[in-house]
Amino acid sequence: LSLLALVVGVFLIYNTVTFAVVQRRRVLGTYRALGVTRAEVFRAVLGEALVIGLVGTVLGLALGVLMGTGLVRLVTQTIGDLYFVVRVRELALSPVALGKGVLLGLGATVVGALRPGWEAASTTPASALRRSTQEDRLARGAGRLAAWGAAVLVLGVASLWIPAGVPGAYVGMLGILGGFALAIPWVTRAWAALARPVLGAVLGPVGRMAARGITASLSRTAVAVAALAVAVAATVGVATMVSSFRTTVADWLGAVLVSDVYVQPPSTVFRRGGAVLDDTLALRLTQLPGVARADAIRLRTLDTGSGPFDLVASRVDATRAGIYRYKAGSAEAVAEAAPSGGVAVSEPFAFRFGVTAGDTLTLPTDRGERRYPITGVYFDYGNDLGVVLMDEGPFLEAFRDPGFAGTALTAVEGVDAAALVQQALALADASGQEVIVRSNRALREASLEVFDQTFVVTSVLRLLAVAVAFVGVLSALMALQLERRRELAMLRAQGMTPGEVRRMVFAETGLMGLWAGLLAVPLGLALAAVLVFVVNVRSFGWTLAFTVSPSVLLQAVGLAVGAALLAGVYPAWKMSRTSPALAMREG
Repeated sequence: LSLLALVVGVFLIYNTVTFAVVQRRRVLGTYRALGVTRAEVFRAVLGEALVIGLVGTVLGLALGVLMGTGLVRLVTQTIGDLYFVVRVRELALSPVALGKGVLLGLGATVVGALRPGWEAASTTPASALRRSTQEDRLARGAGRLAAWGAAVLVLGVASLWIPAGVPGAYVGMLGILGGFALAIPWVTRAWAALARPVLGAVLGPVGRMAARGITASLSRTAVAVAALAVAVAATVGVATMVSSFRTTVADWLGAVLVSDVYVQPPSTVFRRGGAVLDDTLALRLTQLPGVARADAIRLRTLDTGSGPFDLVASRVDATRAGIYRYKAGSAEAVAEAAPSGGVAVSEPFAFRFGVTAGDTLTLPTDRGERRYPITGVYFDYGNDLGVVLMDEGPFLEAFRDPGFAGTALTAVEGVDAAALVQQALALADASGQEVIVRSNRALREASLEVFDQTFVVTSVLRLLAVAVAFVGVLSALMALQLERRRELAMLRAQGMTPGEVRRMVFAETGLMGLWAGLLAVPLGLALAAVLVFVVNVRSFGWTLAFTVSPSVLLQAVGLAVGAALLAGVYPAWKMSRTSPALAMREG
């Protein structure tokens, strides 16, 4: 999201500086006639952009601190639910982070201001750089830009195959975005040509003029479309990644939570606090009437030179081994080798430590280092550190008994799980030990609730990206309004009403928004694929199912159209109120 927001920010600076240049094109032409050199004009525009960027960066840092203060509460709550209770009294401001913010802000400003600065420097004293000349040049070069974009896109995709870690994935993502942006002028011109007869049939001459207006001002409209498309694509990519993650976790929970009741000492949903069940209570829980099977687990956290991980010991028979889905090995092989010391490891563990089925794992036990064959690698999304699953027999031979960290009870067929929960609670109350008793459904709902809470922060960042794109579209439309004053004045003088001007502007912005939304769908899905299959795997080692929600795609298109139409409100009002005589005199 930060990378995408930076790209959208470059488009925003481009549109903002362009708007300033358009406003003063006649003044710049006068300066050139008085002897001001092109280099001096370029430096002046670039210096002005840097002032704007500096002010924006300072305001952005202040807003970031305010947002950080609010978001830290969400993160703190997530940490408390997942790991341990933590209180944050104040926001820690890192000079390095602030320095990065300043560099990114000013760097984006320079990149975004280069072309408008060059355009201002190219202003000739006589003609003040007629727009038609530049638009014709862009129209002729749109095909070449698209070819360059295709090449950059291919390079970006190819770089994803290079094992360069997460930074390499970001480079590939930037290549995809860059290639996409370079192709925007060519595809936007084609889109306007296809839409012209449709708009003409619906709105008449006003609709055809709106479609032609997009092509006639391609240097402005293409940038606005690109900015909006990238911003909306960010929402599609992140929403699809989160949806894929959630669907995968929900399916995984449905597979591994096969028992009816889960009992454990007070803890978070995914992290146990180190407390254990009373031995007498643990035994009496297994003897409750209506219990068909009890699976108690022992837990040890081991620390090695490569980092900590959890060692879970339980009765690993065919039933227990069969609840997992395996990336390598099989449930039969795990169950068969477990009594003699075979272990299964989770996918994050295999990723962190570089092991797989068939390898040998050396563990620091209470009786010295021992070697255990790895018989399977199973999918696990409840522990990012990694888990080693061992049968309780070999575990007790090598480790002191730490006590039971929890137990799972499976009810006899026909026994109500809610009734079994009440029995377990009554037994715990009688023992005097505080425990948490959850039904299968309650534990699953609590897990998904924590998952949803974890990704609340991304919603805020997605909204910010769209807001930035909205400002970019507004800037582009305001620049168009200034450049087309004389054209609109001529149309008004020939009989076009203010209402028809507004309809033309809204048709043009709506068409731009629809096109940006349609472009955002494939781009967003491509970004989601990079996040799911590259960034996520390189960061955590998790394998996720790629899930596309039609509602997310429809919302993306609606968001783009709505943002574009909203951005066109003020320019439409401004254009419709322009005095024809005054505009023609100024032109």
